[in-house]
Amino acid sequence: MEIQEVTATVYQSIVKLPSQLFNSAAFNELNKEKCEEVFYLLFKDSKIRFGIIVGLRENKIVSPFSASYGGFESLYSDCKLYQIDAALHSFTEWAKEKKFSEFKMILPPFFFNQDFSAKMLNCLFRAGFETKNKELNYHFETKNCNDDYQQLIWYNAKKNLKKSLSKNLTFTKLPSTDEKIAYDIIAQNRNERGFPLRLTFEQLKETGSIIPIDYFIVNDTDNSIGAAIVFHLSKNVVRVVYWGDLPEYSELKTMNFLSFNVFNYYKDLGIEIIDIGHSTEDSIPNNGLCEFKESIGCSIGILYEFYKKFD
Repeated sequence: MEIQEVTATVYQSIVKLPSQLFNSAAFNELNKEKCEEVFYLLFKDSKIRFGIIVGLRENKIVSPFSASYGGFESLYSDCKLYQIDAALHSFTEWAKEKKFSEFKMILPPFFFNQDFSAKMLNCLFRAGFETKNKELNYHFETKNCNDDYQQLIWYNAKKNLKKSLSKNLTFTKLPSTDEKIAYDIIAQNRNERGFPLRLTFEQLKETGSIIPIDYFIVNDTDNSIGAAIVFHLSKNVVRVVYWGDLPEYSELKTMNFLSFNVFNYYKDLGIEIIDIGHSTEDSIPNNGLCEFKESIGCSIGILYEFYKKFD
């Protein structure tokens, strides 16, 4: 299978509707300064079958280089295993010719394209790509936000939600003029917990020109006490990029109120999956985060990290 290096513009014209927007040419062009070089690759036999965007850092190529997950895109739903095999072989030969030392890739959660992801896992394994980490990734299926929701969640979560619903809290989607209010709450939350934000507000606004972003806040009678920032990654999937509350108001159980309202908001929009993100790092769990996400009804999937050395 032939491999073609193309420009971002050409890639965008071919891979018009990636399975998720972290794999779009526009998003990667916006973030290209975060690596030394970006390669836009297409794979063709009788027609173009696949694409992938990789970034170069210290002679290693990675996908993604500025997101939570990346990987290959298939242009056809009926792609064959032998076609993926051929694409991986061409990719490996291309990387060797370039004298790159290593490749690392984090595949997206299976709910984006389950059949293709399963095929890709099989092909990667047989092609000698190794699994380095398996991150626990949490998501909420909005079909579960119904009259039985409180029977689905853990006892403590049910108790906390009931308490929050009795506290006259309000949930609001912010207009564009007020979005920084949500960002500032998240920044304060992260600062007090000792976790700096990776994105500035200006970077978020730039990203919003490519990926639609929603900003929400929770207020009590006098103050803004919680916030969420959510990316629309596909027609049916959104991802909670940041959410958090102010610790001094923790007795109001703000996060239970916030998550419940986020779930209902996107269910009403017809969104099927809310990606809450991973709660492990290098496969080591943050037990508190894992338990919170499980307690509010999230399902668990795996983010597979694959790598291959070329030297």
